[in-house]
Amino acid sequence: MIHTTRRRMAGAITASIIMCSSFAAFAWDEPANINLAVASNFYGVPPSNSAITDLIEAFEALNPGYTVTVVDNGATATLESTIIDGNTAKVDLFLAADTATPQDLLVNHFELVATYNSSRRPPLYTFNYAGGILALLSNTKGVDLSCATGTCGYSSTYSSVAIADPALAPYGVAAQSVLIGTYGLTPPLSSNGAVHLYSNITAAYNAVIAQTDPVGFVALSAICSDGKYPTSGTSALAYLPVQASPETPSVLETNYNPLTQAGIAIKNSRSSAQNAELNAFVTFLTDFTSPPTPDSPITATLKKYCYSAP
Repeated sequence: MIHTTRRRMAGAITASIIMCSSFAAFAWDEPANINLAVASNFYGVPPSNSAITDLIEAFEALNPGYTVTVVDNGATATLESTIIDGNTAKVDLFLAADTATPQDLLVNHFELVATYNSSRRPPLYTFNYAGGILALLSNTKGVDLSCATGTCGYSSTYSSVAIADPALAPYGVAAQSVLIGTYGLTPPLSSNGAVHLYSNITAAYNAVIAQTDPVGFVALSAICSDGKYPTSGTSALAYLPVQASPETPSVLETNYNPLTQAGIAIKNSRSSAQNAELNAFVTFLTDFTSPPTPDSPITATLKKYCYSAP
């Protein structure tokens, strides 16, 4: 009887060890995931016109044990407010459309941010990942924005112009700077009935495509395919904050601050595997390898959507 009891106990212990080992193996093999909040311009219109979708697919292909999920997208200020108000989406990494917002989180809400590479001293919190470009777009028949045959950009003859709300979106701030500084509109633009403010840059783009407004300031990435723009049937003019090269068609030099886009790690409950993935993804987003060696995934994506390296 004693021997039988011992054998049963030994069998139970062995079974327990096997179950624990199986569970550990399962947990170890389970993919790690990080959550992103992404500014509207970089989120684009998935799946066909989305810089972040392309990058996530490339990253996951190179790292089969990792997954990346976009849990929130919109205007940069709106995303920041959601993070400050409790981060209910459990964001691990915030990709903003400017550098000022990540810096604001770092300086004024330090308790909410985290380092993405704890091995570095001093620790790293923010990084630049893209340089955006503003463009004026029309989807209205007969509107010619080109400098060769048309109005060469915005004109007060247009009944209205769509822009992202400058209070929420960095691309809206850029559009505001152009409308006031280049075209002489009187601030505040919210009092100008011809200026229609939208919640983010994608909403401004949608208003132009729907012909709610004859023209609108959008992210160049929204109308760029394989490094070329505009899309068929539309008229567009790119506004560069720096002097354009002779090889760049339909470009107007203007007076807005460069749209350098930055990311910041957000404090969240993460496993060691998720922290490792966070570090790997930021490294992936900041590898700006270009010719003579082959383009890195981020470099190829920036070129595809008419961004520049920061």
